[in-house]
Amino acid sequence: MISAVIPVHNRFNYLNETIASVFSQTRVPDEVLIVDDCSTIPVEEYFALNPPPGQVRVVRTDRSRNAGGARNYGWRRAQGDLIAFNDSDDLWEPDKTRLQAEYLESHPEVDGVYGPMVGFFPDGRTVQWAYDRPPLVDIPSALLGAHISTPALMIRRRALEVLGGFDETLAILEDQAFPIEIGRAGLRVVFLPSPVVLRVRRNNENISRNAMKYFVCSCRIALRYRQLSGEIYGPGSVRVHLSRSLRRFGAKTRGMGLPTRILGSFLESLSPRSSMPRGR
Repeated sequence: MISAVIPVHNRFNYLNETIASVFSQTRVPDEVLIVDDCSTIPVEEYFALNPPPGQVRVVRTDRSRNAGGARNYGWRRAQGDLIAFNDSDDLWEPDKTRLQAEYLESHPEVDGVYGPMVGFFPDGRTVQWAYDRPPLVDIPSALLGAHISTPALMIRRRALEVLGGFDETLAILEDQAFPIEIGRAGLRVVFLPSPVVLRVRRNNENISRNAMKYFVCSCRIALRYRQLSGEIYGPGSVRVHLSRSLRRFGAKTRGMGLPTRILGSFLESLSPRSSMPRGR
């Protein structure tokens, strides 16, 4: 049984379009669960005026839990043994659930599967997105930011139970900590390089565009896994990891590009024995 889990927090502009992409699947999920993460206007009130394009079940969280917590709230109340997540503004490609479910059904040793995406912008531009992931989720790649975009993922319930779900202490970037924990738990999550399974909507409403929040959570991840990065990439790798976070913050923040590059280079110079890639 497949359960689709879609968290929502005050973002209704694209919700029914997202739900339509779920019901347009060549293998429609057996259950579509909408997790209302304490939206100001309850999702059920929104649906009363804007009926969804198919039968959905709505659950409302007891408090606002951010994306990771809302996903946990949803999958723990879902009925399926295969869980597929989507965000409230992204679009599944029509064959996503069929192809991923068939792969998991024919590979019982695999715990989860995800695939590449296409980012699309309001002006009509499209870009390839997360198409260069390793065939199997591994810790070294995950430490370098090879995150799993959860709307592109289908995972077994038992794997989520082993992991305890997503990290609820991170406001964002829980999908960067997630593959590290998958690697630590010894779970097998496979990347299928084709076909594209998701269309990711890129606009100013994307949570990841909050540069400071992104930077803070990225630094927390670097510090949390500093011992692990040192074991894999050598002494001082946490400083290189922090430098990578700093450079990304500079790239997202006007006027901070040069200062963050200088500081990042300084941090990297303190870690000559680290093999972690620099300057990204």
